[in-house]
Amino acid sequence: MRSNVLLYALVIVIILVVSNNLPTYAQAQLPQLTFLINDESFVPGDVLVVYGKSIPNDILAIRIFDPAGKAIRFESVYADNNGSFTAQIFTWPEPSRNFVYGQYIIEAASSTLPENKLTREVSYSDEKTPVPPITSSDNALSVKLDSPTEISVRKPFRIFVQVTFNGALVNVDNPDDMLKSSHVHLGNSTINLSGKFNKLHEGIYYADVQLDTSGSYIIHAIAFYRGFLAHDSKVISSGSSIGEVQESVDTLKLELDRTSRELNATRQAVDDARETIKRDIETATGSVSQLENASGQINSLILPILALISIIIALQISLFARIRASFK
Repeated sequence: MRSNVLLYALVIVIILVVSNNLPTYAQAQLPQLTFLINDESFVPGDVLVVYGKSIPNDILAIRIFDPAGKAIRFESVYADNNGSFTAQIFTWPEPSRNFVYGQYIIEAASSTLPENKLTREVSYSDEKTPVPPITSSDNALSVKLDSPTEISVRKPFRIFVQVTFNGALVNVDNPDDMLKSSHVHLGNSTINLSGKFNKLHEGIYYADVQLDTSGSYIIHAIAFYRGFLAHDSKVISSGSSIGEVQESVDTLKLELDRTSRELNATRQAVDDARETIKRDIETATGSVSQLENASGQINSLILPILALISIIIALQISLFARIRASFK
């Protein structure tokens, strides 16, 4: 009886182990994904064809990624009973801002076994030769953006964009056709710079921009030329900028200069008044001296006269006394 229980337990353990390993075993027996494309280099007008082999009756998801890594195309391809598949995905269009020249990734993924996934890299250009990715250091088209870092609200400022192709400056008469996708980001809002660009010099273009609210902005310069797309960006801030601070400093300086001029004028007036008072004092001192001299001269004249008058009065008294005595 005990041996039967042990036998049953052993059979259950074996069944559990086998059942847990059945999916892995089944997957190991399934064919691996084979994914091929009809060419590695495409030009406008070429047809992209994918083919290969997967799980019977599988549905494969085919995605195309542009040079920036964004999925721009999705197609479903059905495998037959043997797992074989072939399909024309699409025809490569003329280059545009949505389909630029560069390196593209074609991806095939099994819907039955998502881990069955393969990719192929292809080039899209104006000739049947591979071209480097536009994100590499030696890309064909290059954009360089320059602008102030701090700007004032509701005051125009200027941004500059330099565009080169294979190291040479790109000279176009109408820069708006090349740069019209450029814009300015503020949160979820976007300010389009289309129609604002002008030519400053061969390969160098500018746009005058005015921002009406304070905050941090991202200027995104985008150039599309000869089928290639290039980008550059810069973060700027608006609000109480250095320019406004400088303006306040300039205003304060004007006020200080005005006050300084007024103080200088007041100091000059005080100095002039002091000199006038000094001259008046000197004049008064001279007048007093003259009066003193005149007073001395008057005294010298008056004293003899007084003495003479005294003598005359004494003689008259004496004369009156004699006359009176003679009458007695």
